[in-house]
Amino acid sequence: MKKLNMKNYWLISSLFLVGCATKPIPVVNELNIYQPSILVIEEGTEIQTKNGKYKAQTEEVWHSDKRFRELERKGY
Repeated sequence: MKKLNMKNYWLISSLFLVGCATKPIPVVNELNIYQPSILVIEEGTEIQTKNGKYKAQTEEVWHSDKRFRELERKGY
């Protein structure tokens, strides 16, 4: 088995670091960071999810995690 000398070690290490550095950095303008606190879905609306399509059976009100926690705290 051949031993790695210091030159080969640095070459392999630098290739690893260059490979990590070439990952594309997302542009801030392309990020969708807005999340409404309340989402009202009308009856019959179809929504595509990662697990397939979902169809609302009645009018539904969905709350963001933050809003849900606020409502939960008010109940106590």
